Amino acid sequence: MRSAKLSGDAGSQARIAIVESGEEAFTTLTKLAKDAGITAASLTAVGAFERATLGWFEGVMAADHPM
Repeated sequence: MRSAKLSGDAGSQARIAIVESGEEAFTTLTKLAKDAGITAASLTAVGAFERATLGWFEGVMAADHPM
């Protein structure tokens, strides 16, 4: 993975991460967040995955919904 901080101030930051072919995206992004001290974030992704499992978390019902 390659990553860089694009911008940031006291309240927010923007980063870019390039996950290489064969790397597991969730594990790689989790490590990036831990190493950078990121405790909350939103994610926008552009690109392709060889294989993916999608789902969402509904906070009100505290339930996971795999697709």
